[in-house]
Amino acid sequence: MNMHQGFFVAVDGPSGIGKSTLTGLLADRLTAHGCSVVATREPTATPLGSLARFGTDDYHGLTLACLVAADRYQHLEHEIRPALQAGRLVLCDRYLASSLVLQRLDGVAPEFVWQLNQHADRPDLCVILSGDAACARERAEKRGLYSRFHRGGQAVSMAEAALYATAAAELTEHGFTVLTHDIGTQTPGEAAEALATAVLGRLEDQADDA
Repeated sequence: MNMHQGFFVAVDGPSGIGKSTLTGLLADRLTAHGCSVVATREPTATPLGSLARFGTDDYHGLTLACLVAADRYQHLEHEIRPALQAGRLVLCDRYLASSLVLQRLDGVAPEFVWQLNQHADRPDLCVILSGDAACARERAEKRGLYSRFHRGGQAVSMAEAALYATAAAELTEHGFTVLTHDIGTQTPGEAAEALATAVLGRLEDQADDA
């Protein structure tokens, strides 16, 4: 599938819900349909992104929010925007919705998060994943507790899931195109297939409007 303009998809959801696995499978399926895909993530693997990702025990509140936003702007400048300008489809594992949730869990007012990210590019589609909070928390803990956001047990997991629903509503109110997807009993492959169908449908709509 040839695109004259790029297409930006952000994939967000609670820790351990399967974002990274799903983003990889979604990239494979979209590539098989002829899309030129760039799969990326936030925080990035750059020194700045690693500071935000692995420094959550050292940085809190406004400081961490600013680190995450700075990494996002660098990511946009050096990877996301060039890929979009080249007509590629960008899949980003975590983006603005994650900031709205994790920074709020960290005591930062959502208004400040919106202000920090006011110059960040708006995705063509924001995918918000949901699923069983207990399973997600178990996967997050097994994967590793490098971030304090992965700790705290079921109470934190339930709070995080509720805030993603709030973030989805806020993004919609701000004019973002949001697709909420409850993984439920789907396998990662089934969920990726469903999301690929949704993304391809959006691409067709974009082509019709061009």
